[in-house]
Amino acid sequence: MNAVFETYKSRTIAFDTCLDINEWGVKIYTITNKDKFDSKYILMNVKKHLPVWLKQIENSTLPIYKQAFLIVHEAREGVWILLNWWTGGEMIETKVFFSSFDSSEIITDSPYNTNSLLCVWELEVFAHERASWIKHVLLNANTPDYLGYINDTRIKQL
Repeated sequence: MNAVFETYKSRTIAFDTCLDINEWGVKIYTITNKDKFDSKYILMNVKKHLPVWLKQIENSTLPIYKQAFLIVHEAREGVWILLNWWTGGEMIETKVFFSSFDSSEIITDSPYNTNSLLCVWELEVFAHERASWIKHVLLNANTPDYLGYINDTRIKQL
């Protein structure tokens, strides 16, 4: 298969809010390929689903710290929703959802089944979250600063 590439163009990445849901700290970011993030209804719908999704994560056999970040990304094919949470000390687990522009009230699992695909714009958020986790949690392993982590939301964009 021949690779098809587009010339890289920066996308707007913005911090939306931090939510405290059942003792979970969740940072929410938006990304858009448009002039401004337009999928406010989908974002609102995602926030409504978060309590259920977070409760499901708590059934994990891996340790969890109730610290997560969510990316809602307007892309070419629709809106990708990536729920990411810290587990096992220094690992991130990711669950990917999708909502089409035509059916914004419906959120489904990723159409790519169990594979979690990340794009170059989402990786900017992951790079920030990695640095933040190291700074506030791993370098303070005996007394992790979860509040410092959850309040660290400034992304450096390329």
